[in-house]
Amino acid sequence: MTTTMHSIEKVLKDIYTFENGKLYLYEDLIIGEINEGVHITTDVLLSFFEFFHENYKVPFGYISYRKNSYSIDPQVYKMLPENNLLKGIAVVTDKKFSVLNAHVEKSFFNGKYELFTTLNAAINWLDKIIPLEKNNASISDNTVV
Repeated sequence: MTTTMHSIEKVLKDIYTFENGKLYLYEDLIIGEINEGVHITTDVLLSFFEFFHENYKVPFGYISYRKNSYSIDPQVYKMLPENNLLKGIAVVTDKKFSVLNAHVEKSFFNGKYELFTTLNAAINWLDKIIPLEKNNASISDNTVV
């Protein structure tokens, strides 16, 4: 089974590298890592959603893996196009500033949005939202921030 530097037990389909970071693409999951110091604007977030729409024809979850410090304008969540395939957004961070920002962002997002301290906890939550017949994730940590 293929794993990434994230050490999760899902098969990695592709890695998309762009100016502001990387997207790790799995069958039912996208993990986004944004570069240090980036500011996510409406244009950047809309380009993500366009990418999701073009590349995912099955229900999926998005994990914002915030190992780096960056900013996002929370107003952009109000402008996102409806995507019935996006079942939830999970934010993974253990940084106090990122947790505070994520709480603000959550209030602007009209959908399922939760915070976690580990990737495994976020994947576990998303797997409950997006049941797959061939779910091979091994999850043990349910820690929630």
